[in-house]
Amino acid sequence: MLFRILVFLYPVIRTLGPSVAALLLIIGLSLAGYAWVREPGAWSWLAAVGCLLAAALLALLCHSYHWWLFKLRPRGCLFLPLK
Repeated sequence: MLFRILVFLYPVIRTLGPSVAALLLIIGLSLAGYAWVREPGAWSWLAAVGCLLAAALLALLCHSYHWWLFKLRPRGCLFLPLK
């Protein structure tokens, strides 16, 4: 099922994925800076860590997209992601 979702979302992941990951990285760093300077609560830190983690996971997905397709392919058939 995850394989079909990845194949269906191929245009979105390849075109918007890197820019969204960069935007999440900037937001996460900004939230961490805000939490350090202004807000003593834990919610800002949790939001910053969540954004940074989401950025890292999305960047990993975009970088090794074909590897994930190869590993998650249905068994018994050969999947060659050719452009």
